[in-house]
Amino acid sequence: MGVESMKSNQKKSSVFRAAAKVGSWTMLSRILGFIRDIFIARLLGASPLADAFFVAFKLPNFFRRMFAEGTLTVALVPVLAEQRKKSEEDAHAYLNALAGLLLAALILFTIIGMVGMPWLLYAFAPGFHDDATRWGQALTLARIMFPYLTLISLAAMSWAVLNTYRKFSVAAASPALLNIAIIFAAIILAPLHDNPAEALAVGVMLGGALQLAIQFPALKRIGWIPKPTWNPKLPEIHDTLKLFGPAVLGIAAVQINILVGTILATLLPTGAVSYLYYADRIVQLPLALFGIAMGTALLPTLSEHLANHRTDEAKQDLRQGLTWLTWIILPSMVGIMFLAEPIIRTLFEHGKFNTLDATNTSHALQAYAVGLLVFCWARVLSTACFAGKDAKAPMKYAIYTVIVNIILAVILMQPFGFVGLALASALASFFNVGLLWAHLHQKHGAIFNLQSWKRMFSAALASAPMAAWLYYAPQFWNFPSDKLAQGLWLTAVIFVGIFIFFFSAWLFGERKLLKRN
Repeated sequence: MGVESMKSNQKKSSVFRAAAKVGSWTMLSRILGFIRDIFIARLLGASPLADAFFVAFKLPNFFRRMFAEGTLTVALVPVLAEQRKKSEEDAHAYLNALAGLLLAALILFTIIGMVGMPWLLYAFAPGFHDDATRWGQALTLARIMFPYLTLISLAAMSWAVLNTYRKFSVAAASPALLNIAIIFAAIILAPLHDNPAEALAVGVMLGGALQLAIQFPALKRIGWIPKPTWNPKLPEIHDTLKLFGPAVLGIAAVQINILVGTILATLLPTGAVSYLYYADRIVQLPLALFGIAMGTALLPTLSEHLANHRTDEAKQDLRQGLTWLTWIILPSMVGIMFLAEPIIRTLFEHGKFNTLDATNTSHALQAYAVGLLVFCWARVLSTACFAGKDAKAPMKYAIYTVIVNIILAVILMQPFGFVGLALASALASFFNVGLLWAHLHQKHGAIFNLQSWKRMFSAALASAPMAAWLYYAPQFWNFPSDKLAQGLWLTAVIFVGIFIFFFSAWLFGERKLLKRN
């Protein structure tokens, strides 16, 4: 019994170590992402050109998130895990066949997308059609950047393979290369172009090439040298496609909801698209650091548990992941909601991005922050479904969620404009999490035990004194105008808030934070 307990603890530790590793690399990437966005804000502000660039950039990124980054992972990992049980040769044959099919599909889709870009752009940004400046710029930029989809999707397949082999670092570090390339374009290429947005678009393509190139040494180290073959009738390809189709909607529900907000934002006055973009960038930091990192680390572990009918162990790992997320994300939500404007002003208020832009973006950020915890939970709960090869339920719930989001967005954008669009995305995700939770509860039994509920309630209690500090701090300590002073002010307020949170948790009886139940 002692040996089994030790093995169980080692497996649990490996999950959290993997999540920490993914989160650490993601932190580096997100820091570079903020630097990237600071340069973009200085070059483009919240102008019509900025709106055009963000919509054009969202096109390949939307399809990447829908068809590659998350969906390909959840469709590939369980099938690859089964193939590896047979032999590494079988696994490599499967991967080569999948690579061949993926490469052919991506090339065809990219060509169709570039030729049909006016229709695609009209679907994603109908409000641009009557604005000659934004429409023309967005069309040009979208055609430059759309091939990025092929590069990043092939890289995403490599990430899924590496994650199956428990090699998380390269996949987690790869997005940093995109940010470095765009920063390079902003500093070096933009002064050489009459249109700085076109220089940034070239940076996107350079970043995609770098992200793909860095995968090959990592793949060689695990013994697979990609040699795409054409064998679409391979049974394992069929198994992958059976998971892939439903996963497109299931895991991308949050992204679809955000996209709906962007489409409707193009119908609003100039600047709405940019406000939502900058706000979403802030929300994506804790989501990627913790929600996506935990989902990525849990997928291979849960897949292994469920494949071997170890349901109780799977529920225990899922419970710990959700409890851990709650302790991290609740104070993050509080911090973002009360410090939204200081955060935006510190990061982006410079050059063409003025105080009014900062204020409007902070309102959108507060609306998104309402749903931050459920954004993270949705990712992990969807992962739990996919680990058990259950793709139909997340797909069905995603369709319901998108419908709810559209209805809420249309209703809320009338009185609240772009803020209503962000709030609709947040509220729709509550609905999604409720459906996923009920489904997993019915299929596998209760996920949380009484102790877990108590610990999450303790996290909520500890957040209250922190919220009081963040509310009153700006009233007796004014936010400065100097950039360096702003950074110091924000850092000091955040660190005091973190101290208050953990001290309050200690007072409420949490002597050992994040204790694993």
